[in-house]
Amino acid sequence: MLQAMEALLQKGRLIDLAQVMKQGMPTFFSHVPFSFTLNIRHTDFEMPGRLGVANDVINGCTHSGTHIDAVGHFSKNGCVHGGHDIHSLTTGQGGLLKQGIEQTPPILQRGVLFDVAGFKGVEMLDPGYAVTAQDLEKTAKAQKIELRKGDVALIRTGWGKLWENPVRYMGAGKGFPGPDIGGAQWLVRNGVTLTGADSCTYECNGGDGGGEVHGFLLAEQGVQIIENMNLELLADERVYSFLFFASPLKIVGATASPIRPVAIC
Repeated sequence: MLQAMEALLQKGRLIDLAQVMKQGMPTFFSHVPFSFTLNIRHTDFEMPGRLGVANDVINGCTHSGTHIDAVGHFSKNGCVHGGHDIHSLTTGQGGLLKQGIEQTPPILQRGVLFDVAGFKGVEMLDPGYAVTAQDLEKTAKAQKIELRKGDVALIRTGWGKLWENPVRYMGAGKGFPGPDIGGAQWLVRNGVTLTGADSCTYECNGGDGGGEVHGFLLAEQGVQIIENMNLELLADERVYSFLFFASPLKIVGATASPIRPVAIC
């Protein structure tokens, strides 16, 4: 493990994989929009010694911006991963009693980038495009990606370029690209333990909500998902393998957490 990390730490450069968080940023249709307010300004009051202070308030859901889903975010056939019944999983508004995001430790693993849009020679994949197992296999071969057991697999669709255009980023009623169930199954068969993409939901979506890929990865396999990533710089510099680091907030019972993942290469 240490030797593998040393090989990835060629220059020790950090590449930020998070999108900026701000008022008006893209938000999935079922989520609470993100808001930010500077509620205390330096000019509001002055402390002894002419010291000033500013403070702020944020509001939104734990799936705001670049975030990681907790294992307990999705259920299937009345259970979350591990067979826990959904009816005993929550108490009022207190959050998940099992599989909450606080159970996810800091992540330090080898990461790989599947630049599917780059492989296909397009700026971004079409709305609703399904990234298949064949797409991933061909991308891996063309970009000389060696996928290993335990890797973090990131999929670039090119939609990260649309972050400043929320209407287009959210599909404008046409959906957004992402892996289909076959693509997700291929990653799991190859030992992937965490996966992410640069779209608002980690699966191909024709505008109808989707959910099959989430159900398979989270509820069946316990493989967590990162969404709303910024993978443009990695792709521009053709960095296809790296050391991946991210750490979710320890919010007890939460179904997700905003994160700021980085690639170290």
